[in-house]
Amino acid sequence: IAATVDTRLLVRDAQPLSEWIRQRDMHQIMTAGMLAAVTGIVLFLSALGIFSLISVSVSRRTREIGVRAALGASPRHLLAGILSRAMALLGSGIATGGVLLWIVAVVRPFEEIRLYAGYLAVTSLVMLVACLLACVGPARRALRIDPSDALKEA
Repeated sequence: IAATVDTRLLVRDAQPLSEWIRQRDMHQIMTAGMLAAVTGIVLFLSALGIFSLISVSVSRRTREIGVRAALGASPRHLLAGILSRAMALLGSGIATGGVLLWIVAVVRPFEEIRLYAGYLAVTSLVMLVACLLACVGPARRALRIDPSDALKEA
């Protein structure tokens, strides 16, 4: 086709347009992949930090939970107390993220704000799951303690 247009035209590397576009965009694809991987690692480490913080916090309250159970508190009421403290901590972090998003919204276009709101939603969901998982294990252990043993230790 090139020779029929101009006989002096020399085509050395003929390739389909889709392959040329893929080669052209490979750097951007690699960069996006690396950024996604780093973001995933940061999200995982953040969730791990939340998990550790909440798990240690609930584990330190094991004796208190046992004493409350000995005094007649229902397991449902105890679990609600454990989860409410954890959710207050998590809610304050999510609220701070929302306020920062609102501040950014003043200077950014609407499309970017929707993207950032999506990031905030995904991050909040991951942290919520980590927080709930961190509460369940220590709370179950604390609720299995015999109330009379908790009273003796207190």
